[in-house]
Amino acid sequence: MLLRIILFSYFYFLYLSTEAQYKFLPENIFEDKTHAPFIHGVASGDPLQNKVILWTRISLPDTTKSYEVKWQISSDSIFSQIKNSGIALAENEHDFTVKIDAELLEPNHQYFYRFEHNGKFSAIGKAKTLPNENITHVKFAIASCASVWSGFFNAYRRIAERPDIDFVIHLGDYVYDYADKDELIRMPDPAPKDVSSLEEWRERHRYYLLDADLRAARQNKTWIAEWDNHDTDCEKPGTTEDAIKAFYEYLPIRIPDTTHLERIYRSFKFGDLAQLNMIDMHLFRGKEEYAPGQKSVLGNLQDTWLKQELKNSTATWNLIGNQEMMGSWMSQGLPKFLNAPGNGKVFDPGNWDGFPKDRERLYSFITDNKINNVVVLSGDAHMSFIINLTATPRDRKLYKRRTGEGAVGVEVLFSSITRGNMNEAGIPKEFIPMAQSISRDLNPHHLYNQFSKHGYGTLDVTPERCIAEFWYSAILSPQLTEKFGRGYTVLNGKNHWERKPNRNRKKSTYP
Repeated sequence: MLLRIILFSYFYFLYLSTEAQYKFLPENIFEDKTHAPFIHGVASGDPLQNKVILWTRISLPDTTKSYEVKWQISSDSIFSQIKNSGIALAENEHDFTVKIDAELLEPNHQYFYRFEHNGKFSAIGKAKTLPNENITHVKFAIASCASVWSGFFNAYRRIAERPDIDFVIHLGDYVYDYADKDELIRMPDPAPKDVSSLEEWRERHRYYLLDADLRAARQNKTWIAEWDNHDTDCEKPGTTEDAIKAFYEYLPIRIPDTTHLERIYRSFKFGDLAQLNMIDMHLFRGKEEYAPGQKSVLGNLQDTWLKQELKNSTATWNLIGNQEMMGSWMSQGLPKFLNAPGNGKVFDPGNWDGFPKDRERLYSFITDNKINNVVVLSGDAHMSFIINLTATPRDRKLYKRRTGEGAVGVEVLFSSITRGNMNEAGIPKEFIPMAQSISRDLNPHHLYNQFSKHGYGTLDVTPERCIAEFWYSAILSPQLTEKFGRGYTVLNGKNHWERKPNRNRKKSTYP
């Protein structure tokens, strides 16, 4: 009898512990044992005016069973003012993840939530709802491209700690399907392999949630997320369906269309101040034609949807969450001996630069319908950019670099959380400022670029202006600080960026 108890306890631990699958785990990778069986933390996302998605996962030994998980959401952190509660089932079908669409909430309100199973509680998470009336301020953190093996998630920890952040927008590559051989900073034993099945995608998400900094960012902020190519492995047919299923299971996302799971594009309204349209250029890119011989980057249905959302918007600011650079990044004019990536005309024909006519159609639609204050938020490049959106960046008659006249909107790309850029590519540090300068010379609509730092960005929105700020973090070791990089402002109705003066900021003096 004693032997059976010992064996059961041993195998229970092996199942319960993701850590037990590894001979070695790098620093800051561990389960939240304090809140077992909720060892992967909690999260909230996809806020609406009266509801928000709550997420957790339960880790228990018997995978043939379903488990009841209780949940509560309250106006206070001691749960004396519970606004809604219920019981959900954690089932094998969804890898024992739990997603609740918590309803009956008040607009523009901060809530606290938790889960419970057999008297054991999860960590307490924070969730925020959208406003349904006039507001004068909202602030976002924007993140993308987080390889857990490429470095430490210091940027996520800073996001979690900042009291001035209302919501997190994640633009994709939340997880990576493989580790870059040049960026093996935090490697477990055994090393990760390229994922190729549903269970491997689930395991990849579970491993990511061993990172305490990522858990903190998910626990303390309400997320609006979308996938990119590494989340969905869309370049390798046959694995996309499994990747999408795991992504929906592990991210606090309200599925926009249960009959078409590949559709992740959706919109969020922040009163009359801002509307955020999250678009997907990856799963639909190049699969349809909007005219004979003219490929669509978004697909016809999504293209129509986005334009209608922009046209019908009554918000002051029209934000677009977009995986890859929309404004062109031209390489034409570089000497051939530099062997620049791309096709000799643009650095990355895989982004919107591969669909210039389709991009011009969108710009023309914005101009023809007199749509102002379009702010595109993009990721994927692993570098930082401030861009004025124009179809003719090198035509000095149609676009004025000094004043921004001729731009139809603006774009900002914040650097990667950790995934490599020029700093990890073995390029001499002395060459990087030169590369940045040459790139700006070739692209008059690029006001700022930074090719070697990592971090995240913020977008501070009021009726009068949007301010984009770059915040940089070290990735080679855990750090308690970050550095303010640069800030740019776009004024209401101006449709182009202006430089915001640098300020020396300390961690405790966020605006």
